[in-house]
Amino acid sequence: MTGFYCHLSSEIRQMSSSSTSIDIEHLFKELLKEVPHTMQTTLREEMCIYHVPVHIRQVNEDVYTPQVICIGPIHQKNENQFMKDLKRRYFKQFLNRLPNVKGEQFQKEQFQKELLSTIKDCEVEIRNCYEDDSFELCKDPKEFLKMIQWDVVFILELFLKTREFKEDSEDMSQDKYKYDCIIGKPWLRAAVQRDLILLENQLPFWILDNLYKIATKYIKPDCSSFLNLTSDYFEEYNKKKINPPYMLHFTYLVRLFLSSKHPTTIFTTPIIDCKTTTRLEEAGMKFKPMPYECLLDIKAWSGGPGCNSIKKGELHVPTLEIDYHTECVLRNLMALEQCHFPKESFICQYVKFLDLLVDNDKDADLLIKSKVIINRLGESAAVVNLINDLCKGIVEVSSCYNSLAKKLNDYSDSCCNKRKAFLRRQYFRNVWIGTGTVVGLFVLFITLQNFVRSFL
Repeated sequence: MTGFYCHLSSEIRQMSSSSTSIDIEHLFKELLKEVPHTMQTTLREEMCIYHVPVHIRQVNEDVYTPQVICIGPIHQKNENQFMKDLKRRYFKQFLNRLPNVKGEQFQKEQFQKELLSTIKDCEVEIRNCYEDDSFELCKDPKEFLKMIQWDVVFILELFLKTREFKEDSEDMSQDKYKYDCIIGKPWLRAAVQRDLILLENQLPFWILDNLYKIATKYIKPDCSSFLNLTSDYFEEYNKKKINPPYMLHFTYLVRLFLSSKHPTTIFTTPIIDCKTTTRLEEAGMKFKPMPYECLLDIKAWSGGPGCNSIKKGELHVPTLEIDYHTECVLRNLMALEQCHFPKESFICQYVKFLDLLVDNDKDADLLIKSKVIINRLGESAAVVNLINDLCKGIVEVSSCYNSLAKKLNDYSDSCCNKRKAFLRRQYFRNVWIGTGTVVGLFVLFITLQNFVRSFL
């Protein structure tokens, strides 16, 4: 701030020495307005919901924009009538959960008043979780309270109804969900879940948890906590069934599920180079899928005996299912890491490592054939393009896969490994070729032996 005033004084001196008539006092006041006294160079500690940086967003803007449901202030201007109707329907259904007793209307009003009162008391704390310009359309306190209440109750009803739907999945008819505006439409269920993972489409988890605790006094759901309810809703990402101690919001939770187990050694430099999968296969490398492991838990053989059961020349890679939602999920998790976890960007590091492994269609085909990648996009080229484009705009400052990349490069550069792999491919590709090779060698040995004996 001192530099600003020095620069300002210099400008004023220059102007005062010029022949142009200027109201110096008025100019000074105008310039001061451009730098408010409250402006700080550091971010608030509570901030955890961000606008996706422009240079990242412009790569593919659609994957950061909600398509079905807008949550929170950032995309409220994009909320259409369909979205509003969904929230109203679910708000009404949530109120129907209240016990049917005398004074029912009074109880519903009391419940809503308690929600609004809690939101009002926490207004400053909620705003502090967002970047400064997130509430331009929510300056009116009344509009702010209504927005938070609609969004919170929608999420509570959605999560409760989804849990009930899963519990009743044995009943194949499920008539009571047949006409539900979201649960009854599988494509819409998937689209809403996709929107709830977007970084810009979040509410702070703690306000959801606080209001859920208020709701439990009225509806008494069969669930111990909102954290468990949320974990159940996003369970497809929680392969290791971990119990998160806390969370910031839903984007944070999905990142936690996918990165719960990752290489612990983190280098201070990013990966510079790693051989592609086809180059590694030429040296005899084999790729083994791990369908039930954490996405980031890529393993290779260890240096010492008995450290792990992985054979030398094998790379065990958790299975990655690539469909039309994969890009959206990964990009939003990477955007969160760029804004909030620059020194612990584990998803970014994983995607960068994958990008080095897959350079063309042959690399992708090899991983698909090995069942390391499950391709639901059709052509292998679509998988290659997705993987190669994910890192655009992403800045990597460190990597937990440096030592693994070095190990793979050393294995690939070994002439001995290349020769063994060549012999295996040429003469032992399958049982018949291998048998023919052995028989041929045996015949050659007998022929040579007879030839030598003829001279004795």
